[in-house]
Amino acid sequence: MSRRPNVVFIFGDEWRMQATGYNGDPNCHTPVLDALASRSVNITHAVAGAPVCCPYRASLLTGQYPLTHGVYINDVELDPTCVSIARAFKAGDYDTAYIGKWHVHGSPDGQYSRRSTFVPRDCQMGFDYWKGFECTHDYNNSTYFFNDDPTPREWEGYDALAQSRDAAAYIKARTDGDSPFLLMLSWGPPHFPLDSAPEEYRQRYENRPIQLRPNVPPEMREQATDNLRGYYAHIAALDDCLNVVLEAIDAANMAENTIVILTSDHGDMMGSQGLGTKLFPWDESIRVPFLLRWPALHDTGRQMPLPLDAPDIMPTLLGLCDVPIPETVEGKDWSPFIRGQEAPTGDEAALLVMPAEFHELRINGMKAYRGLRTARYTYVRDLDGPWLLYDNEADPYQMCNLIDRPEQKELQADLERQLQARLDALGDEFLDGQAYLQRDGLDHYYEANDTCVNQWSDPWA
Repeated sequence: MSRRPNVVFIFGDEWRMQATGYNGDPNCHTPVLDALASRSVNITHAVAGAPVCCPYRASLLTGQYPLTHGVYINDVELDPTCVSIARAFKAGDYDTAYIGKWHVHGSPDGQYSRRSTFVPRDCQMGFDYWKGFECTHDYNNSTYFFNDDPTPREWEGYDALAQSRDAAAYIKARTDGDSPFLLMLSWGPPHFPLDSAPEEYRQRYENRPIQLRPNVPPEMREQATDNLRGYYAHIAALDDCLNVVLEAIDAANMAENTIVILTSDHGDMMGSQGLGTKLFPWDESIRVPFLLRWPALHDTGRQMPLPLDAPDIMPTLLGLCDVPIPETVEGKDWSPFIRGQEAPTGDEAALLVMPAEFHELRINGMKAYRGLRTARYTYVRDLDGPWLLYDNEADPYQMCNLIDRPEQKELQADLERQLQARLDALGDEFLDGQAYLQRDGLDHYYEANDTCVNQWSDPWA
């Protein structure tokens, strides 16, 4: 290859791995995504180890775990002087661009006050081209800011489509460029509200039967069906948005040496385990799609069972592009595995980290937790001790909690040793969540003070 590859990194918000056609979801209509999968490395066990918006984005941008970068609940500001992915790629002579939802400028009052305000240029983490906004879920009436201009501008129509067209224009403008580029495209959907996809996509799912996952309890099935119709409508719309970007890459004759990634910041329970949305350690919340297409390296689709997590993305992309990885990075560089230089053993594990109780955890009466997701097992403990243990091969819908069963004593002890070793390596003391919030001056945040509405209990116990 005559020069290092371009990188186009596309991620949705709250798009779970299970909700993809290529993974066998019969409800999904994602022909573009499925065709991409057929030519991509499918990282089958990719996760969001801290499955919620801001912690994921901060880990994506820094390659660090939540207690290191400090964004372990929503709407905390990420240090704008951090060694970001944009700065690391810039040091490797890459041009850099970011389009779409940002959500790391934070709202220090804890009341969402900055979600619609201008993100100053020196808080854009070093991106050359920054066309974004802090956070909105009004996808059909969405504004953005461009670089250092504090004037709000409107995305035309459904914002994910407008953002994709802007990404396509950026790619077209780079056709004859001398430098490789990193382009990050951040979509807001399929995150709720679930009634706001364009009409043509909502009509596809109106009154349509939905095949639910078996771990949705009977009392949740009607609501889950209604929610999923809107969810799949957004996903169908995003499939067309993806096509806009891929066509631009083809038209610019860049496909051969452009790394394209399609992923998400976390999943959504959608009624599984009797729960909604995210923050939880079950697979519907933590597992995300992660497709990596790079024809110059792999010209056919293949699967790799790597437990790639958000902190691993920055070092892995830098590794694939032969750009030095900053010493501040904590995540693992999986690029030797993707290149075929190393092979997974099956013992690799992603670290699940939710340092403090907020929002959905508090609403459901749950505690902060730490855990592991290996290729086969999920093991989680909270401050009360071991909490969850699943054999995901024998029990793919996680309906049989094996924790503290005598016949699993040796397995549980081994996973506990592995977990503690990971925590020790990071200096994670696993303190009470409130202790972290008080230490960092975050205990006034609205979502950190939600009250328990419905104490969760295992619907399959």
